[in-house]
Amino acid sequence: MKVVGLGKAGCAIADAFSKFAPYEVYKFDTGIKGPNCFHVTKRKNHEEYEAKFPSYKKKIKNISGEVLFVMAGSGDITGCCLRLLEQLAEAATSLSVLYIQPDLSLLSESETTQEKIVSNVLQEYARSGRLERMYMVSNNELEKCIGEVPIMGYYDALNQAIVNTFHMLNVFKNSEAVLGTFTEPMEISRISTMGVLDIENNKEKWFFDLHMPRDVVYYYGISKEILETDNTLFKQITTFVKSKLQDNVNVSYGVYETNYEQKYCYCIKHSSVVQSYVELLDDQEIS
Repeated sequence: MKVVGLGKAGCAIADAFSKFAPYEVYKFDTGIKGPNCFHVTKRKNHEEYEAKFPSYKKKIKNISGEVLFVMAGSGDITGCCLRLLEQLAEAATSLSVLYIQPDLSLLSESETTQEKIVSNVLQEYARSGRLERMYMVSNNELEKCIGEVPIMGYYDALNQAIVNTFHMLNVFKNSEAVLGTFTEPMEISRISTMGVLDIENNKEKWFFDLHMPRDVVYYYGISKEILETDNTLFKQITTFVKSKLQDNVNVSYGVYETNYEQKYCYCIKHSSVVQSYVELLDDQEIS
């Protein structure tokens, strides 16, 4: 997978992917230098980044195949995200976005407007199929998941949690399950988030408060020894999964053999609804 970071936050997260072999990292930002780095001219505002964004088509033609585009939703440089995505789409066979929502309470009025516009447009792109998927992560929700962290290394801790979870979901998706009940997400359900499940107390921690999910999948990583000796595990998993069943939501799971002693579970859920529109729905069915 090719991972493309835009802006300071996007590039930092893209960098965190480089510790895993399956990812090739590229970065776009102002003043950036180094291998696979592309300098973006600093502009005065969001609008200028969009209007004056140049063509990188010749330089990025090798960014092909499966591409993950990573960005945060506030800075002015997000103004060029659609222009860059259009250029990446020409060589990509699959183009997804990993979108990090900043703490909205700390944004200025103009930054809040920018974030909402960018987020909504990207979700519409995903919903229409122009993007394979849009993964949404809220810094506020993520902080709740990982607990208190010191100021020094704060964003590194958040970034590692995002990358580790995304990578493990990728590993499971490309591995054979010992058993499972997988169902394909609905074609229109392309707005997603990730999370982890504490198996001991069945407590879920999601990286974004995704409303009106249509599909939820749990990926259990269990050691061979536990798979061979724990007679209660199957019932524990199926009882939990059944407890999550509800109208209009598909719930499935897979169990995978791992080399780790501890049991763990990563999860993902998908929605067809642009998240900022939820408050306008009046509980009506969205198709």
